[in-house]
Amino acid sequence: MIHAILFDAGDILYSKPSRQQAFDTFLLSRGYAASKDPDPIAKEMRLKAHAGQMTELEFFERLMAHHGVNHPKDVEDGIELLHAEQRKVIFFDGVADTLFELKRQGFKLGIVTNTYNSRQEKYKWFAALGIDQVWDTYANSCDLKIIKPDPAIYMAALDPIGVHPQNAAFVGHAKKELDGAKALDITTIRFNPDPDCLEADFTANSFRDILDLSCIVESANTMSANKPSI
Repeated sequence: MIHAILFDAGDILYSKPSRQQAFDTFLLSRGYAASKDPDPIAKEMRLKAHAGQMTELEFFERLMAHHGVNHPKDVEDGIELLHAEQRKVIFFDGVADTLFELKRQGFKLGIVTNTYNSRQEKYKWFAALGIDQVWDTYANSCDLKIIKPDPAIYMAALDPIGVHPQNAAFVGHAKKELDGAKALDITTIRFNPDPDCLEADFTANSFRDILDLSCIVESANTMSANKPSI
């Protein structure tokens, strides 16, 4: 039976739709080239920040240098913009109502996030929607210095609440992260998936679809009945 539901944060609870466009507009307005997509160097720096190998400020400083931004005023203004855009979160429809109802139904709720923002920072974002108090557990990559799909980060969320992986579900959008959860026997729920994320145990077409857990619980019970307890 499913006792706990773990959620990725970005692109699951909320999006930041203006961030990339705002940064590119800034770069072009100051005479620099717009960012490239894909940009493996920027991606690697972001992953290091997620893993706690550099702070948010250090990441932004290196990102500005990577884009050739070298005038002190441009660097200062660019970092200020990045800080502001990082905090412009738009929550998906139904997030608050769904989380409150899952809580009412008795599920333990948790976050498993790859991020360079502190737990305290994200709780400020959650507080704006009134969901800062719904979480029973929280695994933050930059604090733990491990990132999904490392199995240790999922267990860092489950161990404190005493839930085994086969009794948990994970809601994500990234193939690697859902695969990482599945490798631990966590039931996977795909929402707002990346283009290469084509498979999961279940798909939620809207955030509210996560409330329809009857099939998940039935499936989890069937699987658990055929497996030894751990």
